[in-house]
Amino acid sequence: MSDHAAAIRGLRRWHPNPLVQDTINRIRAHGWAVTAISEQCSCPSDECHPPDCSFAYTSGMGLHSIPELAVYGLDAWTSRELLNELGDIFHTYDWRDAVDRGVEIMVSSLDVPVRVIEMIDKDDLVVTGELFPDAPALQAVWADDFGKYPWDEGYALTELDQKLTGVAGTGADRVRAQRVINRGAGPNRAQRRAALRRR
Repeated sequence: MSDHAAAIRGLRRWHPNPLVQDTINRIRAHGWAVTAISEQCSCPSDECHPPDCSFAYTSGMGLHSIPELAVYGLDAWTSRELLNELGDIFHTYDWRDAVDRGVEIMVSSLDVPVRVIEMIDKDDLVVTGELFPDAPALQAVWADDFGKYPWDEGYALTELDQKLTGVAGTGADRVRAQRVINRGAGPNRAQRRAALRRR
């Protein structure tokens, strides 16, 4: 049995809400799903009100022992790319270390670094809350053009540009050496050893 098949074994097969059912189908097909919410509504209902800040979130990361992920303030395409890339990264790197140590993550989907923080307010993650009500979640927080985050002095954006739903560490417990996760391909251990032997 593949890892994917083992991960989705406990996932329900049917839900009466078509949006939730579509998410279940995408989780079964791809391992997790990304739901994006923006000011452009595709439903014809008068009861639908756009959010103040667009956002996107995953459903199904918990099946891979990774907290659900969310991001605020980006367009739907960029949000999907970012969350999928972070999902891939956290299959390799320990997300706990990234949260605890305030590690900056360089991603190909954005020109600025990203940090992940634990979410306190998960009310926006409606589909995830329906399928995985007790799932922990992380928010991907992207830096402004000057490399500053919303908790830094001199941050250039407003809350409408990027809403915060969690709390970043104070930094007192952080290791002071700068640590960055970069997806850039470099030589593997065998290649590095071979290069050292040639010197």
